[in-house]
Amino acid sequence: MKVSVIGWELPPAFAGGLGIHTINLYSILSNIIDIDLYVPYSKKLLDVYPFNVKKVGFYNYKSYYDFSSMRFNTFMDEIMYYNSRVIEDFDPENVDLIHAHDWITYPAGIYLKKKYNIPLIVTVHSTEFDRSGNFFPQKSIMDIESSGIKNADRVIAVSNLTKKTIVQNYNANPWKIDVIYNGIDDSFLKNPVRSYEKTNIILYFGRITTQKGPKFFLEAAYKSLKINNNIKFVMAGTGDQLDEMIKLSKSYGIYDNFYFPGFVPEELAMWYYRNADAFILPAVSEPFGMSVIEAMSAGTPVIISRTTGVGESLLNVLTADFWDTDLISDYILNLVDYRSLRTVLGTNGQMEAKLFTWNKTAMKTLEVYRSLCRMV
Repeated sequence: MKVSVIGWELPPAFAGGLGIHTINLYSILSNIIDIDLYVPYSKKLLDVYPFNVKKVGFYNYKSYYDFSSMRFNTFMDEIMYYNSRVIEDFDPENVDLIHAHDWITYPAGIYLKKKYNIPLIVTVHSTEFDRSGNFFPQKSIMDIESSGIKNADRVIAVSNLTKKTIVQNYNANPWKIDVIYNGIDDSFLKNPVRSYEKTNIILYFGRITTQKGPKFFLEAAYKSLKINNNIKFVMAGTGDQLDEMIKLSKSYGIYDNFYFPGFVPEELAMWYYRNADAFILPAVSEPFGMSVIEAMSAGTPVIISRTTGVGESLLNVLTADFWDTDLISDYILNLVDYRSLRTVLGTNGQMEAKLFTWNKTAMKTLEVYRSLCRMV
């Protein structure tokens, strides 16, 4: 079997979870099937990967450039240009399936499916409803998502929460949607048991954008500090709301209890997880939430919103509505005060995190591939 994958990120040239998903999934599947992976050309890409990488760039006067060298008027212009280049570079020889990841790649996937009569699978990592936090989603992106879901022979959703969003908002046939959870890197599954000595550190780790609910993290911190002023809050990551959160912490008078380290490289992520009394993701709408499993793998107690996809399959977490900062604050104060609570949630959560492996994700994806090939 040969699968042509249309992606957008590939480590070390990546910005988020899509790149992590891509390299882990196809490093495993390439041991079983042939993979052609189309990604934007970048000087950061490695020379060798376990699968065949098709670096999609652009040509100008017989020279080859990466996308960072080209200036586009809008992000949509960049996306459309990339899709046109994938179509131009596509090699259909012996390809059994096309797999397009997220709306960024759907236009090329749809066109190539129709041109070469090759079955199409799309993975919905998130929807415009998620990314916008349900506030003013962009219709142009929703239209692309709707077209991709409609034209796909099979759809993979990263959680049942995402599947529900797809069915309700895009009128998708639920019978063609498979739910396959993400995994975490094996290195996260080798952490020793923690001592659970109090650190007075509460962690937010991820993109600082509306979707992830950083404002609610800050509001819960404000309420917690009224009762216990010894707690330190870390908001690690970058995003379009970082400056706003810094200003808000100052206006609330809690800036001295906050630390904003900005982007945290992967090699330091575990240090942050393991040195926190709790990890919080008060997401407005999070399709999955790999950072949740990473934190649990470190033995760190976790507080998540009920609109975080991975929570549907977890037992050893504390949950709240993303807007209920009173309850989130209560969770924070109790986790800081009671070592026994940290120990029970942390140790049980660490064992539960071991259930989320990329091998499991890969085998379930392979089942979808094979079932679709049998139907052709």
